[in-house]
Amino acid sequence: MKIKLLLPGILAIITIAFSNSYAMGHSRNKTDKHSANSAFIAKQDNKIIKAIGKYEDRHSPYSTFKVALVLMGFDSGILENKDSPKWSFEEKYEKKFQPWYTQEKGIEYNWRQEQTPATYMKDSVVWFSHQIIERLGAKQFQAYVSKLKYGNMDISGTPGKNDGLIGSWLGSSLQISPLEQVELLEKMLNHELVLSKDAEEKTMEIMERAEEWEGWKLYGKTGGGNGKSGWFIGWIEKDEKRIIFAAYLDLEDPELDLSGITIQETMGLTAQEFAKREIISYLQ
Repeated sequence: MKIKLLLPGILAIITIAFSNSYAMGHSRNKTDKHSANSAFIAKQDNKIIKAIGKYEDRHSPYSTFKVALVLMGFDSGILENKDSPKWSFEEKYEKKFQPWYTQEKGIEYNWRQEQTPATYMKDSVVWFSHQIIERLGAKQFQAYVSKLKYGNMDISGTPGKNDGLIGSWLGSSLQISPLEQVELLEKMLNHELVLSKDAEEKTMEIMERAEEWEGWKLYGKTGGGNGKSGWFIGWIEKDEKRIIFAAYLDLEDPELDLSGITIQETMGLTAQEFAKREIISYLQ
């Protein structure tokens, strides 16, 4: 009699465990850009040292995709070094920008002026991204995205708009998880990408943030979405040691803990402060 009573409970537990396991195993296939799933992950010596939230869920990369674009640019020879080429701004470039853009914003963000690979990375200049992709061409661009195994590798863009080459990474089809961001940086730092070592080293150089966290030198790239979500990916290094990390924040996430953090002018910078808090708490 007791065995019969216990069986339904045991079956329920098994069913729940299986369902959770299935969901976790399929989380990398998640592409819901509207989901509120903030996450943080940090790795050292190929081991996860800190993790928060659903770090395998994918989201639009926004400006963090510039890391991949710079790798493509240097590997293909389109980009030469941090100071070359110097490309001049043209007003026609603004026709390809998203609706939120204004010329006043362009001036504020230093976009309406000559750019180099270093200033492109520093100021997140959208038209420079477009110029890299235009020179690559659609076929080579897709080949590089596939070669890097960048997230879901989908650069098709918005259905029916044919905008994949100018914005697939800006809240559209291309998606990547915090874990995949970290894995890409790991491969770059270890010279394990299927690209030239020269391209990896030049990309690493222009990711320097001129900042230190507890004596560790900081490298990284911000990325912001619709004002409610943002990224900061990068690494810190000291005495040949490195900690590689990625933070994705969504202000609509009810479980997001921003205690001790001041909301910055962009969500990317807020994500940077979040990552700093988590890394420093680990170091201490």
